[in-house]
Amino acid sequence: MSSPSDMAMSLRWIAILSGKVKCDLAATTGIHDGAAIIKQLLAGASAVEIASALYINGPEYVQQMLREMTDWMDEKGYTAIEDFRGKLSQSMSENPAAYERVQFMKYFRGYKKHFHPPL
Repeated sequence: MSSPSDMAMSLRWIAILSGKVKCDLAATTGIHDGAAIIKQLLAGASAVEIASALYINGPEYVQQMLREMTDWMDEKGYTAIEDFRGKLSQSMSENPAAYERVQFMKYFRGYKKHFHPPL
């Protein structure tokens, strides 16, 4: 079972690859609510997998996730997923190099090299 905190890696790679590869991208791992679906779609996902969310909450949970999505879409004025899919991907960024640098820094945040002095 995944947890919501597991989504960061798939979100990062969907955003980086969207618009650069000639295939659909399916987001997996850590997608447990409508907000997570929206994030993956904004990053450029064509599909999301929500197996853990369904195992934990039951199949009726799909309706809640869809309600969260449609409420957000209504609030933002979107009538279709295609209106916002990929808007936050690297390929849609005004400065793709800066986007990539931020992703690099997020990946290595908290990394500490263990220094071992020579004997």
